Amino acid sequence: MNESVLVIDDDAAVRKVLSEILSENGYSVVTVENGKQALKTSEKEYFDAALIDVELPDIQGTELLRKLKDRNPKMVKIIVTGFPSLQNAIEAVNEGADGYVLKPFKPKELLETIRKHLDEKTAEYLRLRMEIDESNRFTDQFKKPKGSMFSR
Repeated sequence: MNESVLVIDDDAAVRKVLSEILSENGYSVVTVENGKQALKTSEKEYFDAALIDVELPDIQGTELLRKLKDRNPKMVKIIVTGFPSLQNAIEAVNEGADGYVLKPFKPKELLETIRKHLDEKTAEYLRLRMEIDESNRFTDQFKKPKGSMFSR
């Protein structure tokens, strides 16, 4: 597996629990406590996924979500919140969240959500790769062969 996850939460206890759950399940984990640290860390290091708290001290999680999406569109971004609301859910979806997890979360459900979205991103990448390969094979059929009567 060896996928990396950035955990962004202002609650040290939540960061610790998430880090332990993810590490025990084979993920490489980096934790930060606010949006500024998240942006700085994501500039230096690539992450396969980010778990983003909605209520951060310096930025709304949905705004951070948009900024992370702009920097790394391939990253799986999952909102984690203890303050569920229809407005938060709509904003998260509109800003490109891949998932939405409620606190307190069940470790199994959290891991399933992360795995599902990482697998979907991988499948999307492989599908696009196959389309590119097929397109290249199709294009190669129309190239003029060297030494033929058509080449000069």
